[in-house]
Amino acid sequence: MINLQNINAKILHRQRGFSMVELLVAMALALFLMAGLIEILLSGKESFTSASNLSRLQENGRIATSMIVRDLKRAGYMGGNSDIPNIFGSAGQAAATISCAPGNNSWGRMITQRIVGLNDTNAGYACIPNSDYLRGDILTVRYASPWISGAFGANQLHLRSSIFEGKIFLGVDEALAANLVLDQPQSVHDLNALAYFVGNSGRSCSGLPVPSLFRVRLADNGLPLVEELLPGIEHFQVQYGVGGQYIDADAVADWNQVVTARFWLLVRSECPETGFADARTYTLGDIVYIPNDSFRRQLYSSVVMLRN
Repeated sequence: MINLQNINAKILHRQRGFSMVELLVAMALALFLMAGLIEILLSGKESFTSASNLSRLQENGRIATSMIVRDLKRAGYMGGNSDIPNIFGSAGQAAATISCAPGNNSWGRMITQRIVGLNDTNAGYACIPNSDYLRGDILTVRYASPWISGAFGANQLHLRSSIFEGKIFLGVDEALAANLVLDQPQSVHDLNALAYFVGNSGRSCSGLPVPSLFRVRLADNGLPLVEELLPGIEHFQVQYGVGGQYIDADAVADWNQVVTARFWLLVRSECPETGFADARTYTLGDIVYIPNDSFRRQLYSSVVMLRN
């Protein structure tokens, strides 16, 4: 005869559930697994952030280097004209000085000064106010656009040029007799003046300011205009090849004797990285820079031969 009481007792024994010790062990194992997963997630996030920062600063460094190299190669080009000191026109040339006034177009008309620099200062460059300038050198290059002007802005500076004759004029004066060139072939170009420097972007990350590469250029009204180009450019230094050696801007006596330009760009991530420390020493020309913080950085440099 089947003993139902014994069967029910066995069933109830099997359905007792987990003991307190078993629950504690299970919870401990679950917490251990969760801690491991969180560690993997945090490590993956840090790796992604590092890779993203490195990719961005490399991209910005390549773009900035390419822009400056391109403009240095164009410095001194005046539409193929071989007699730059005798370029006149209704606007005419401005005396070549190391200055940049924000209220007139003289800075764009200093065409005999194809390249000029300032060493670790913005003194004399009123078009770069102290609120914009952060640190490093200022590099200015001037040239006529390699493209032909398609339209004449009323106050934009243009150059009509042949091999031996050239005229500088505002767009509104394009048809004046004083701005005509008799020689053929001839062409009309936009005048360009560009000054690169490191400035304050006005933005911050984790409470720390973000530096940027800035540029002064000629606006459509012929006046200097400051514009931000690329974030994360922290330092900029330039040296100039004169007489077989490289010297700083302060030591250049005659800017027409400069045959090459060598520059350095220090690019950093916009935000600091947790667990990363940059204790390296960076040498940029006459500057030794030791940041000692948690930003990733990469140093770029290039040497450019200037036009004769």
